[in-house]
Amino acid sequence: MVNFILGFHCHQPEGNFDFVFQEIHKKSYSPLIRTLLKYNVKFCFHASGVLLEWLGENDPELLSLIAKAVKSDQIELMGGGYYEPILAMVPQKDRIAQLEMLSESLFRLFGKYPQGAWITERIWQPDIIKDLKEVGLSYAFLDDFQFFQAGISPNDIDSIFRTEYDGAYLDIFPIHERLRYKLPFANPDESLNEVLYLNGRISNLSVMFDDGEKMGGWPDTHEWVYGKDGKEGWLDNFIKLANNSHLPLKFELPSSILNNTSKRVPVYLPISSYREMGEWTLPVEKRHNYEIIKSENPLAPLGGGIWHNFLTRYPEANLLHKRMLNLSYKINYAIKTYRKNLKEALNELLKSQANDAYWHGVFGGIYLPHLRRAVHKALITSYLLYKEKVKEGMEIEMYDFDMDGEKEIQLSNNCWLIIYKPSAGSFLALDYLGKGLIHSLSDVFCLHNEYDIMKLKENNFKKDGKNLDNNKENNENPPQTIHKDVKYPSDLSEKDLIIYPDLLPAFEIKFNDRQIYFKGGSVKKNKDKKSITIKTSGFLNNNLNDDNYKNDDEIFTSLKIEIGKSIGFFIDSKSMASGNLDIIIRLTLPGGNGPAVNITTFGDIKGLSDYFKKELSAGVDSAVYISDSFWGGNIIIKQQAGGKFSKKYDFVFSPITTISLSESGFERIFQGIEIKYSFNLVMEEVFRSIIILDIEKIKKNNT
Repeated sequence: MVNFILGFHCHQPEGNFDFVFQEIHKKSYSPLIRTLLKYNVKFCFHASGVLLEWLGENDPELLSLIAKAVKSDQIELMGGGYYEPILAMVPQKDRIAQLEMLSESLFRLFGKYPQGAWITERIWQPDIIKDLKEVGLSYAFLDDFQFFQAGISPNDIDSIFRTEYDGAYLDIFPIHERLRYKLPFANPDESLNEVLYLNGRISNLSVMFDDGEKMGGWPDTHEWVYGKDGKEGWLDNFIKLANNSHLPLKFELPSSILNNTSKRVPVYLPISSYREMGEWTLPVEKRHNYEIIKSENPLAPLGGGIWHNFLTRYPEANLLHKRMLNLSYKINYAIKTYRKNLKEALNELLKSQANDAYWHGVFGGIYLPHLRRAVHKALITSYLLYKEKVKEGMEIEMYDFDMDGEKEIQLSNNCWLIIYKPSAGSFLALDYLGKGLIHSLSDVFCLHNEYDIMKLKENNFKKDGKNLDNNKENNENPPQTIHKDVKYPSDLSEKDLIIYPDLLPAFEIKFNDRQIYFKGGSVKKNKDKKSITIKTSGFLNNNLNDDNYKNDDEIFTSLKIEIGKSIGFFIDSKSMASGNLDIIIRLTLPGGNGPAVNITTFGDIKGLSDYFKKELSAGVDSAVYISDSFWGGNIIIKQQAGGKFSKKYDFVFSPITTISLSESGFERIFQGIEIKYSFNLVMEEVFRSIIILDIEKIKKNNT
């Protein structure tokens, strides 16, 4: 008899648009669960806390149906992290808090605590075991590929496995990758045959536990799965075939199998995830070599990278992660040491750990501004709640926020939180803290080196194979999985595919497109107890590794930054070479490049997607007004001429966009804006410029 565990993981990211929740619920979650309940199919159900909250507000009837099915042992609930964090990326205390939060929520909603765990993205490291056991979770699901990497034979993969860490035991069910690709992407009879004969023989245990969204929510799947024009779809037909009394097949729940099966196979699994994740995390060159080896050895369990590679591939994710870790330490220390009630701050911190904005695979992930914005907002809100209870007023803190060996300086007052990188004289983070306008202005993302971008370039922007237009929804042929050929913008060009290796700072100064190296100086709180001043000196040559080196004759730029209600940048320079000095500010806007946002310069209103350049005379002050009604704020940037040391200059405005892969194909995404003041300097020329950055609420019209 084949014990068949069928399970679905349903999740929408923190910060996703409501219309996405609505659409996926209508196309996938609701018909999937209701169809399975109609046929009395036993199945496992995992939903993230964010989705459960949404269902409670938008479809409480479905939650009631699930509760009844849980009570009758038709549905087995799965625990996990409430906000769907990568468990391996968060501190242990937060990991336990996430797990407890979802378990308590499931008990409130459905009257039963979970026994099993859904491990987010199946990102596995052994120390997770003790935390799972601490909150009452005794088994989990991982991919069969992870077992193959540990040396388990495919012929033995239809077993129940047991592992341990520091004496704590955990049972693990292997999810079978071939079933993930067959259901529902093959005809029902072919899919069922795979369930029955997993290894060319009758299987003891077959497991298909995968994203619920693929059952109608992924492109071209809804009508295939649920039917059209009165015809039954794949799911009805598959269940009817599976329920054939002559077949040696039984839908079963994991707790029942565990209770009735005494044998376990010991295993120790490497730090790993499902096969595709290991491929996505690899640097492009390594991925290319990996694909060659894989094509020559299709059955070999080739391990790719680990999930944490994303933190080295995406400096933005690395910075966000280290900020989260830093704040987590402070909050948990304050709770333990000072017995502070920081429940609200902790909850916002847990929100900031939602995994989707930290990485990129087939879905948009970190390339999607609204997902990053939600995580940044939660992190900033958590910080403000922490400061309110523990450490009010201004704060200056040194911490290595990008893990490069240099300590950055985190500065905050009532209006701003800034992470300043001393060696570059730049801002890695620029957060506005004003009431009602909390926003990470520096959350500008750029295109990084991606394997799919490399393939696009190789193919001269033409994908081999069929365009998705030929794969329209039908009820006759299976749809493609989202891992197959995809669409791309028809107007794609080389300029869309410019790769940036590093994070784009919110503020930086360059000379002839080269970095200026900063050293020395000071950071201090001012007597008004409201503002902070940074002073530093910039050099064209990098002598920063020599702690004793400082030649005043070689100082190229003096930089002073005043951080109060507004931020003032005071730049003085005596050029030792002729060339262009560029002062660059990069910002992101909640309203994106939509109708809620407009930019006013020199009396003209411009579109955010337009590149423009204007030459201004010496002594002419300029101002840029960026209004975002979606956010509710105005950004004002003023360039003030430096008296007799002023210069004519070019004002250059550029949109920042990326191309990235999503489930619907390649998408062009507006990420932010770059404002550049470019001054042409002559040897020995003295130059001065002042730039003021301010934010104010949009005044509501009383009429």
